Formats: sequence, C-alpha cells, structure tokens
Amino acid sequence: MKGAALESGKGIKSILIDLMTDALNNGAVSSILVPSTGPDNSFPWTLVTDVSSLDRAEPIPPIMSVQGAKALASFTQFPEEGRLLAVMRPCEARAAIELSKLEQIDLNNIILLTFDCPGAVPLSEFGDDGIMKPDIQQSETIRPLCRQCTSFTSEGDVCLTCNEDDRILVPLTTKGQNFLDSLGKRAEADASAWMKWAKDLSEERQKIKKDAENKLKSTYGGLNGLAEFFSGCISCRNCRKVCPICYCRLCFIDMKDRRSPSSEYLEHSSNAGAARLLSNTLLFHVGRMAHMSLSCVSCGMCEDACPSDIPIGRLVSMVSSNTTDIFGYSAGSNPEDPLPLNTFQLEELHEYED
Repeated sequence: MKGAALESGKGIKSILIDLMTDALNNGAVSSILVPSTGPDNSFPWTLVTDVSSLDRAEPIPPIMSVQGAKALASFTQFPEEGRLLAVMRPCEARAAIELSKLEQIDLNNIILLTFDCPGAVPLSEFGDDGIMKPDIQQSETIRPLCRQCTSFTSEGDVCLTCNEDDRILVPLTTKGQNFLDSLGKRAEADASAWMKWAKDLSEERQKIKKDAENKLKSTYGGLNGLAEFFSGCISCRNCRKVCPICYCRLCFIDMKDRRSPSSEYLEHSSNAGAARLLSNTLLFHVGRMAHMSLSCVSCGMCEDACPSDIPIGRLVSMVSSNTTDIFGYSAGSNPEDPLPLNTFQLEELHEYED
C-alpha cells in the first residue's frame, strides 16, 4: 500500500489543519466538519467554510462528547451542493457508513478523513482541568473499549498515519484517491511499515478483547446474569440517545402499547412479594442490542453516557462481534457490503439450526 508523504516532524494536529486549509483554499471541498475548541474544555462539532475559522479546530479531541456520525447525520441526510470533508475517528467514519446504508446519511458528496486513533479519555476522568490526554501507547489513559479496539485505523476514504515520524496520507477508496489528486499529492510513499505496526497492535488488542469478553460471559452469562448486569440501570435511556445507530424518532419500548398497566405490576407484586417498577429494563436493552448489534461500531459512547457506570459498551460490543461473525460482516468497514438483514439468501445459516 502506498500513500502521499507529508512534512515530517510536524504534529498530527498541525498536519490535519494544513490539509484542511489546502482543501478549502484550492476548492477541493466547500466545507469541513471537524471538532473545535469550545468553552469549558468542550469540543463541539463545527461546520467550517472559512479558513480563518480553522484556528479553533481540534481534529483529535481527547474526549468523545458527541459521536461524529450523529453530528454528520443531523444535517446531511439529503444531498447538498458542494463537497464536505468530515475529519473523524475511525469508529465515527464506520458509523457514518452504516448510517448511509440505513439511508440516514447521503455520502455521495462527503469525504471521510480518518487517522490512527489514539483512543479517547473516559468522560468521567477528563475533569475540569482538561489535562489528561489519550496516548495509544499508554492504555491507562484511554477508555476500556479503546484498549481493545482493533479497528483504530484504515477506515473511511483516506487515512493519515500517526504512529511514526513519517506522516503518510493513504487513500482507501476511489473517492480518497481523487481527494489526494485534488490536493496535488501523489501516493508514492511506501506504507508497509505502518501496515505492520497496525497489524501487530491489532493482534495484541484482539487478545485483550477476547480475554475481556470471556470475563463478561463467565460473570454475566444467562438471563439472571443479564439481570444482574443491568441492575443499576435507571432507565434514563442515555445509551440510546448518544448511540449513532439508534436513529428512530420513537423507540418501540416507549410506544404506548408497550407500557404496562398498573394491574400488571400489582399481579407481579402479589406473585413475588415485590415488583420492581420500570420492569422493562431488560426488554429495552436486549431489544436495542437485537436492533443494532449488526451495525455497532464499538465507539463506546453508550458507556461514557451511563450515569450508573454500567460497562454497557463492552457488552454490546461483544454481542455485536458474535452476530457480525455469524454473517461475516464488519460494520462500516466496506461501503459496498450490504446489510445482512436487508439481503435475502435462499441458503444460509443452516449450521445454526436445531
């Protein structure tokens, strides 16, 4: 694999801002979606059309307060004039691709620019001082899901390598190659050292992920285990609100015909001696996983948003890994791969029949 060599010795943020500046100046794109520095250590997504506004850009913020694909979907569901460059983490780019398959985003005029993601600091540990920074080489600085992420690079249309002093912009799709051409950059630099680094780190994290999943299964296996896992849930639905894949305006669990009458709670209480109110907790979480596990990109937003500190992101990621393995599907990695549940095959999954 080859890419365009960029100026070495410069920081990743400076290189990304240079790329965005060049893209706007030469008309390669008409607008850029990128996080920017906001008040009180916040990093709101910003739509930039003027180069002078890039001075506040923070393309690799230390935290993920809003999933980039969710921000992108908020105003790009329908095609618009001009071309947009979206600077995102790999998991955000994959979520954008999944949403395009679900007809929530039109990616025709959108270029997804990613980078070797260093991970993100847990929101609960970031603090008001904003000093803590994620470091891909120091697992204690990043969220648990980031520590076991194996899709931290090579996503979207074009990817910037960040692991070595040599900075290479690698095109991953025809759209990405056209973007390089529009910037006057030639993909002539050898990226084999970067590919080996990514492969080695991915294999290392795969072991961490497998160990974490085995621990989850042994601790919370079965229906009783799931009930214990979600015992601290307060039904705030934050996990649903921040998830880029949960785009339904009205969740099935909130529909009127899903609400239990008081007589049902009284009957449960009479039979068991006591009945927990809002007893649809398991129904909500299991139903949500069933709906979106094939498109989960393990971004960890749900886990960051949980006020009860339930490791829900790791559970959903584990379920997603199992379901995607069954279908041989990797959520968001290939825009051309059809969604499995939208594709009918006469002969499939016989090995899972009773």
